[in-house]
Formats: sequence, C-alpha cells, structure tokens
Amino acid sequence: MMPWSLKVRAGVGIVVVYTAYTAYVQYKTSHHIDKRTSRHQLSLDNPNAVLEDVGNNENRSWPSTRFGSLIVGGKFVNPFPEYRHQTLYEFIYCRLIEVFHFGGRGSLPKDPKELKSSLPLVKPDFDLLFRLSKDYSSTRLTGVLDAISQDSTASSKHVMEKIENSPNDLLTLTWLGQSCAFVQMGGMNILTDPLFGNNLVSNYIGPRRLVPSPCKLEELPKIDLVLVSHDHPDHLELDTVKRIGNSALWVVPTGVRHFLAKQGIYNVAELDWWQHMNIPSSITTEPTNLRLGSNINNGTKNEWEIVCTPAMHWSGRKLIDANNTLWCSFMILRGGKPIFFHAGDTGYSSDLFNGIRNYFGRDCYLAMLPCGAYKPRWHLKTQHIDPNEAVQVMKDLGARKMVGVHWGTFVLSDEHYLDPKITMERLAKEEKRPDDILTPEFGKTLVFDISDNEAIVQKSKRTLIRDGKSVFVE
Repeated sequence: MMPWSLKVRAGVGIVVVYTAYTAYVQYKTSHHIDKRTSRHQLSLDNPNAVLEDVGNNENRSWPSTRFGSLIVGGKFVNPFPEYRHQTLYEFIYCRLIEVFHFGGRGSLPKDPKELKSSLPLVKPDFDLLFRLSKDYSSTRLTGVLDAISQDSTASSKHVMEKIENSPNDLLTLTWLGQSCAFVQMGGMNILTDPLFGNNLVSNYIGPRRLVPSPCKLEELPKIDLVLVSHDHPDHLELDTVKRIGNSALWVVPTGVRHFLAKQGIYNVAELDWWQHMNIPSSITTEPTNLRLGSNINNGTKNEWEIVCTPAMHWSGRKLIDANNTLWCSFMILRGGKPIFFHAGDTGYSSDLFNGIRNYFGRDCYLAMLPCGAYKPRWHLKTQHIDPNEAVQVMKDLGARKMVGVHWGTFVLSDEHYLDPKITMERLAKEEKRPDDILTPEFGKTLVFDISDNEAIVQKSKRTLIRDGKSVFVE
C-alpha cells in the first residue's frame, strides 16, 4: 500500500502537470488566434495576397481564415478571442456551489401543477407532419381532409394548398425540448440534437426533465437526417441514439463518429467546420448527389446541402474526454441560399456570426438559437448566449426569423426557469418584431412558407391553423 507521503507527492505532481498543461494550451491558443487575426487583417489590407490556408483565391474572405477548427495539446480549442479557457478547477468549484445553492436552482414552484401550467405541452400536429413526409402513408391521414373542412381560415387553406401543390415550399419546426426539434423541409424529416428521455446523467441523480417530451420518437414520421451539434448528453442522448440506429443519416462534427460507432452506427457523415455536404437524393424529394467539399454549391434552385459551421462551446460526455471531439452549428441551404440555421450551443462572437452571414449572404429564413442556461454569466458567458445575445445573433446572421430554444427543459443554471421565455418575449416587443422573434411551446408545430426566400415581407404575423394544432408564421 502506498504511504501517505507518496500519495501527497503524486497528487501534487498531478496538479502541477495539469496546471502546466492548461497554461500551455491557453498560451498556444492565444498565439494561434493572434496569428490568424494578423493573417485576416493582411487579407483585408492586401486583397491580392495569396493565403496558404485557403485553397481557392476566390474564397479569401472565408471566415475560415480566422475560424477554422483548431487543435492544441491534442484537444480541440476555441479560436475566438472572446472565449475564456475554463479549467477543471473552475468546473469543480461550480459543482460545489450548485450543491450548496440556497433556495434551489431555477426557482421552481413547489406545486407540480403550477410548474406544468407554466410550461404548456401540446401534442404535435402529426397529421400535418406525416402529410409533409415524402413517404407518408395515406391511410395514416384519413383525418386530414376532415380537419381542413372544419378549419376554413385563409391561412389554413394556404398551407393545405401548399401541401397539395408545392410541399417543398414549406418548413415546419416542432420543438421537443432543449435543442431537440423535428424539422421538415424539401420532403426531409430532420431531428436536431436528439433527446426524448426524462433524465440526463442518471435515472437516480438526474437532472430530471421539468416536463416530459411532447411525443415519443416512434410517433414521428421516419427520421431521415439527424443533426448533432456536439456530444453533451443533453444534445446526444444515448437511448435515442440506439433507437434511431442506422435508419437515419447522422451528420456530426469531427470525432463524434467514434462514439456512434461504439453503438453500432455507421450511417454517418462527419464534417469539419466549413465543410459542405450535398443531401443525398434518397433523403430529399429533390434530386441531388452526395458530395463532401468546401465550396458552396450554386446549382439548381432546389438542391439542398448542409454546411458545418463553427460555434463557441466545448464537448465531452465525461470529465476525462473534454474537447476530444469538435462542436459545431449547421446551416442548411437550398440552391446555395441559407434557409435554416441550427446553432446548437454557443457563446457570442460578433466576428463569427457576422462572418457566417458574409459567407452565406443575408436572409437566412429561420435561425434556431439557444437562449437559456446562461447564469452565472462569469462562468457561462462564453459557453451559452443569453436572450439579448440570441437576438443579436439573429441580427448578425441577417435571419428573418428566429426560434429561441434550450430553456424550460432541465435546470442546468441559476436563472429563473422562465426567464429566457419572459426576456425573449419582452425583447420581441421592444424590437417591434413579435412575430419574427419566437418563443415556442413544447410540441406546437410552427409552419413557415419559404417559397420566396428573397421576398421582403412588409408585416409578419402568426395565425393558428388546423383548429389550433399548428401556427402559420408569415
């Protein structure tokens, strides 16, 4: 048995080595950021300069000249000057503070009925969702026409006419909790950051979900694509991973393929930041070919592609595997034009989000942005945007509409559990954009017409359709 003196020395040695390692990572990361910033400034000052880290001179303005993925000391790091490197010491300190937090985090009501009423839960509009699925069963939809005849509003008729004549011009988003949403466009059924369970780390210690998922995975139309922004358990739930298996194409950032392979999943496309992938024709109703590359496809109007874009966050499912894999956001394009942005988890960097807009152009139709789990700010500011920053990200991206998610599902931070919703609704009124800045209800299906993404809408509005089961957002 090792004497106490040797144990103490070993412990001190581990602390010294870890401290030296983290200091090295911070120094090297700062060095790389400064170097990239200088190169970026050089490209601005001298447009004729040839930059070795950009493969095509036409793409000198890529944000990747500054914001390509970066590995230091065998781990992925954030190449953003705003990011503050966080150590194991800070993590342990914050967990201890949580244990002794006075009054309970999130200020949850003691009455379960009050909690339930404050977080409305509705069943998704399954008939509509199946109708928009490219391989839907007509027998499953026997009630759709009956619903139409009972709901004769102009908006409802418009949506149903679109479903009959040009369903690819509609986008639906059904928020299921945290950053998990069921999204449809171009005949594709997309699931983001899959999560259906009631507990995160353990069934015994939680954290426990505040309200259950509005539906089961098996109730939804068959999933075609799963977009995973990073491997944290609240964005990549193991049980849901196993249930989906190889029946869908998983699109993940670098390194996550290995985790899926351990679960026997090989139907995976792994992307680095700024890497593009054409969506296979077997998934979308509009023909295209699978392609991996680093240039926007300016092909036909109805070709769809996914681009893995940066985010300011971190990864890991356990303490020992932090930042072994990359984290990301995603942009989905049609005919080279931005349609849908899934931010995953991210802190705020003005240059990053303005860079994404400069790369893809303005008028991304819809941005799904996190707006919760942001206090205390000294600890979480560089990991999670708050509602004010979420609205600023929307502006930076030039997005027409945004949906605020990543709140009201678990208590993972110190703010009141309803603060994200209340603040988002206040900001929407202050910005005079109450129908563009949206805070969804669990399970309620939002329907958007994306037929003319470049059209200027003079006045936005929301209309309940299909007897209140869905919301049409103009």
